[in-house]
Amino acid sequence: MKLLPIRPTAPPRFDFLILLAALLIRSTVAEDPAPVRHPDERDGAATLIHRADIIRDRGTNTSATMRLWPLHATAESRMNYVEVTGRSSLHFHPDADHKLYVLEGKVAVTAGTNTTIATVGDLIIIPTGVRHCYDVPAKGERALLLTFDAPPYDPRKTVQLESPSPTARKPSNSANQ
Repeated sequence: MKLLPIRPTAPPRFDFLILLAALLIRSTVAEDPAPVRHPDERDGAATLIHRADIIRDRGTNTSATMRLWPLHATAESRMNYVEVTGRSSLHFHPDADHKLYVLEGKVAVTAGTNTTIATVGDLIIIPTGVRHCYDVPAKGERALLLTFDAPPYDPRKTVQLESPSPTARKPSNSANQ
């Protein structure tokens, strides 16, 4: 019996492959350029407004049919929380659209000659100059809306079509007075 010589095979060069991978990773990381900033970009952080910090006075001992909590206002936009607990007066805004998002409850919205019920998650858009009012479907109910007006209408230009009921009262302990 003749034995054939066994030729040793060269072990894989794992150390070479590891070194090559490390160099590729290092060169890729080192060559990633910093993100290019747009000329109008600026540093800053988000502002977080907690509803619980704004809406503190939601008691039922008020005759106001609507209460307003200011959230944010600039020359370009305005946001408020508005609570509806009864019928507001019929009015319109001659200078801007009015946008409201229903956060809680149900609200009856009369715009022009149409009345509809808006519920949580609904967006209400009332065009410039269209008469409108808000109400809750049943006595004792309430709805919480988020208004977003951009551009904001000027409340001093609001045209009342009925004698105003006690509306848009700011709560006495509002954080944004």
